[in-house]
Amino acid sequence: MTRLAFSLYGQKAGLIVREGGKITLTYDPEYLSQDIATPLSLSMPLQSDPYSNRLVEAYLRGLLPDSAEVRRRWADAFGLRDRDTLGLISAIGLDCAGGAIFAPEDKLDEALNRGGTVVSLSEKEIGDHLRQLKVDEFAWHENDEEHWSLAGGQSKFTLFARADNLWGKPIGSVPSTHIIKPGISRIPAQALTEHVSMRALSLMGESVAHSEYVEFDGEPAILVTRFDRMVITDLDVPLSRDTQDSQAEPRVVRIHSEDTVQSFGLDPSKKYEADGGPGAMRIATLLRSYTKDDSLERFVRALIANYLLAAPDAHGKNYSMLLVQNQASLSPLYDVASGLTIDDGRGGLRYRRAAMAIGGKSVFGEVTGRCWKKLAANVGVSPEFVFNAIRKMAEQLPDALNDALAELPKEVSGRELVVSSLLPGVQRMATDTIRGLNSL
Repeated sequence: MTRLAFSLYGQKAGLIVREGGKITLTYDPEYLSQDIATPLSLSMPLQSDPYSNRLVEAYLRGLLPDSAEVRRRWADAFGLRDRDTLGLISAIGLDCAGGAIFAPEDKLDEALNRGGTVVSLSEKEIGDHLRQLKVDEFAWHENDEEHWSLAGGQSKFTLFARADNLWGKPIGSVPSTHIIKPGISRIPAQALTEHVSMRALSLMGESVAHSEYVEFDGEPAILVTRFDRMVITDLDVPLSRDTQDSQAEPRVVRIHSEDTVQSFGLDPSKKYEADGGPGAMRIATLLRSYTKDDSLERFVRALIANYLLAAPDAHGKNYSMLLVQNQASLSPLYDVASGLTIDDGRGGLRYRRAAMAIGGKSVFGEVTGRCWKKLAANVGVSPEFVFNAIRKMAEQLPDALNDALAELPKEVSGRELVVSSLLPGVQRMATDTIRGLNSL
């Protein structure tokens, strides 16, 4: 029998039990009695009855990397089978995406109360790990002291922002504050393209995770500030128990979140709409059901932005929900990267399709005004809202990309590729999309 406890916002929230071939998740009765209780997942709303097998497994698998090789190495390090999802989460669940801490039942209080430590890292040490990932893209963990997990396919690791612009490695249940990625090695200037894409949307006023294009000991990378973490600077603000215990470090609180694939209780292999994952209409229905803010409108603008950028990877795991008590909202955008710098060797795009269809079409450059009008009807917003957002974004995005590039050093590696392919490509997408609207 395996008994894995989990906490949310510093409170023990429930227990996951595996006995024989059955897995159950049960919320803690005391936790359920509180008005501030937050569900672990929208696919498993707060209730006293247990959830079993499929929903629990799907949620937990969604916390792990896409790469089977990364999971295998982690399993080997902790003496587990690589398909043992619950065992892996038990071993590396102290710092996952979202606000939950997972630990063996008899160790949860220790994780909450004692936290862990932050080990200082030099620029060279961070650069060495980035270099290691270039050579071995599966070397996410450097040793078995690391107990964090992140989903996705890109190589990455976590960092903790210390005072005075120094960096550290979070150990134990200390919440990391940043994610660093060297970029996908087989795609030229991928990290730069991702940063410029995200930064441009931020300059346009969209809600986007903060990113920087940085170098550590000569190794370039994209550094992303986690939107599911909040640094506390006001000492009068009461802190939940899941902050680290070192008084010398910045105080960090976890904010709970989950990606929309998890929200629907789907296996992470179903992240693309074509593979059975959520599409625009399904996510819009989710947002209308659970949010009370401008989440739906932000999601529609995100669809438009990803289309104008010809970003092929805007699937269900790259949209997330923030969950606080009984409130939900769409998270800031993340992992936004244009595919316009990636050619197929024959003068065309290697990745020609959007991850989600727009009014029945997904090929970049082939979505017409009628498709956008159909999208508006499908997601429940007015055509005028969609058309106005397209025109505004199409007008602003080329300049915003130029401004994002202008913030970087002139000699930054990969700039020529971005200037020669991304900028004119987005201008063509913008012009063609506006032309399609005007033809209605």
